Amino acid sequence: MSGPEVLLGLDVGTTKVAAVVGGRGDTPKLLAAATCPCRGLKRGQVVDVSETTRAIREAVSRAQRLSGVELESAWVGITGQHISCLNSRAELQLTRANRQVTWEDVERVMGAAVASVSIPPDRQMIHAISRGFTVDDTPRVRNPVGLSASRLAVETHIVTAGRNLVANVTRAVEQAGLGVAELVAEPLAAADAVLTEDEEQLGVLLIDIGGGTSDLGLFLEGSIAFTGAIPVAGANVTHDLAVALGITHPEAEQVKLSCGRARAEMVPEDAEDVKLPGDEEERKVSQRFVAQVIEARVREMFRLVEHELRRWGEAWTPAGGVVVTGGGSLLPGITSVARQTLACRARLGRPRVAAGPLELLESPALATGVGLVYYAHREAEARRVEPRPAIRVLPVLGRVVAWVRDLFSS
Repeated sequence: MSGPEVLLGLDVGTTKVAAVVGGRGDTPKLLAAATCPCRGLKRGQVVDVSETTRAIREAVSRAQRLSGVELESAWVGITGQHISCLNSRAELQLTRANRQVTWEDVERVMGAAVASVSIPPDRQMIHAISRGFTVDDTPRVRNPVGLSASRLAVETHIVTAGRNLVANVTRAVEQAGLGVAELVAEPLAAADAVLTEDEEQLGVLLIDIGGGTSDLGLFLEGSIAFTGAIPVAGANVTHDLAVALGITHPEAEQVKLSCGRARAEMVPEDAEDVKLPGDEEERKVSQRFVAQVIEARVREMFRLVEHELRRWGEAWTPAGGVVVTGGGSLLPGITSVARQTLACRARLGRPRVAAGPLELLESPALATGVGLVYYAHREAEARRVEPRPAIRVLPVLGRVVAWVRDLFSS
């Protein structure tokens, strides 16, 4: 199996690269997953191309051996605080009243929505996503093609990223011997893996906690309303432990993984003290103290999330609450802290694995990689059914996504 039948999702993160392989079919079949530590990024920004290339090459090589397929190109996730978004609106008067809306009309109105906003020259548009069309006086139409109308309007969500970041990530992937099929904002990919259509319709905030940043995606009435990130994530927890315990970052990571909890109340009163790794004096520390250090940083992270959403002016709290995913979400008790801090319902987001034998793929740490495979499968199917040179309208969990790339990427 190779070429268009193989789908590779590549999550290039701050602390690791994850490669998830899938195969095309009626539903995407997940075949393999592999990860490799990476020190080539800082908070989503590439700071060492050669190290990032090495990690990508190693993760992809492992995934290729496990899946037994040839990997040629990847759908690559873009993460970090450099991701930003804006919403715009455009309206089109049809040339003849009460005629059927065509794909060309959708392309024109989406293009007008993109052209109506000013994108700085140091930034590049990654996605233009329809939040819903208005056909005459009927709002929230998901797919207007074929409907009779005199006017067509669209609410559009535009996601941009720094041009240099895009260039550096692309360079690292290509130097690893892969083509870049498409760059995808990681909150959108993770959403495909862990959110339900009902949650998106009700209103839900996705928090993808990585190593260097926590990516955010807010969905309201079935469409994306906000995409962004905050610079607080798992690495901050590790740093706090290193400072509080007087140990190195690798040792602090070891303590976090072995006995860390996001809520101090979860630690039993009679819990044994933990011996600090690598300490010649054989110092010990109470598990309750470790949890207190972690909880303080996790609560601050969720308060920053709320501040970011309020600053943007979006509704808080979403009726569907929050879904927490990513490697940083594996701390026991983190959803409980989210519920208390954000005063809303919260759950852990595990990837939906419809097909594939690997238990590993159900880990929140692989949510973005799995979501990239689902995204790629949906795009490939839409392109097969309705190929368009400049625009592709895709049904993604019930929302219509228009990717305006060829006409408006300059």
